Order: sequence, then C-alpha cells, then structure tokens
Amino acid sequence: MADYKVKYIRSSIVKKELFVHKEGKNKIKIRISAGAMDKVMEYLDNKVEEGVNELIEKLPQKTKGEHKGELKRITILETDFD
Repeated sequence: MADYKVKYIRSSIVKKELFVHKEGKNKIKIRISAGAMDKVMEYLDNKVEEGVNELIEKLPQKTKGEHKGELKRITILETDFD
C-alpha cells in the first residue's frame, strides 16, 4: 500500500466526498480497502489525465501553412463545453 504517488487528486477528498452512493434519501459511504486504494487512485489519475487530454484536443488548431496542427489558442473557454 501507498506505493502509488498520486498526481492530480487529493485522496482525502476522494474518500470523503466522491465515493458516496445515494439510495433515495439515504447516502451510503463506499469504503475502499487499504489494498485497493493505490489502484483506485491510479485509476482516477488516469481518468483525469484522459479528460484533460480530451479538452486539449478540442482546442482549435491551425489548418494552413507551416504551423498547421499547432494550437490557435491555449486557453480553455466556457464555450468549449457546449
């Protein structure tokens, strides 16, 4: 346990707020065993990285000239989520 070095997320937030299952009005906290914690954190880190890469891929790119394929802008805007 604790061999995996978390890159993008805080484990305390994940355990407290993310792993909660709602059944009607009841909230059930999902526990993560010590042996599974590294795998869960690695999985979540990978998903965060995939999501960020997806956002970057959606940014507009130049289509002509010697700079073809380069990003036109390097800022993610609210409209990128439409």
